[in-house]
Amino acid sequence: MKRTLCIMLLILTSGAFIYAQEAKSGKTAREYITDLSSSGDENTIIQAERWLGEKKVKDAVPGLINLLSDKRETVRIEAAVALGLIGEESSVDALDSALLNDESPQVRYAAMLATMRIGSKKSIEAYKQSKEKETDPFIKDLLAKMEDKLKGK
Repeated sequence: MKRTLCIMLLILTSGAFIYAQEAKSGKTAREYITDLSSSGDENTIIQAERWLGEKKVKDAVPGLINLLSDKRETVRIEAAVALGLIGEESSVDALDSALLNDESPQVRYAAMLATMRIGSKKSIEAYKQSKEKETDPFIKDLLAKMEDKLKGK
C-alpha cells in the first residue's frame, strides 16, 4: 500500500512539473522523443518520458520500450508508466518482460500497472508466471487480488 501511494504521489507531482516545464521549454513531441535517446541526462529523459506519456504520444513507444532496459531504475519506472498511459498494445511484450525479469520490484510493479491499464490478454500468461516466482509482497498481493477478481470473488 505504501509503495502504491508513493508511485501515485510521484505521478501526481510529476503532472504539475510537466506542465510547468512544458510552458517553459516549448518543446515539440519530436524534440521530447529525441531526448529519450540523445540525452544522457537523467532529468531530461524523465521529463521527456512524463510529457510523452501524459500527451499519449504513440510515436514515442519504441524509444520508451528501449528505456525499459536502461541501467537507471527511475528511468525504467517512468518508461513503464509512460507506456501504460499511452496504452499501445505494441508495448505489452516489453512490459511483460520487465514484469518478469527486472531486478527492481518498483519497476516490476510499474510494469504490471501499465499492463493492467493497457488490458491486453497477452499479459495473462506473464501474470501467471510472475505469481509463481514473485518475491515482492506488494506485487504478490496485487496478483492475488487480480486472480480473485477473475474468479468472481
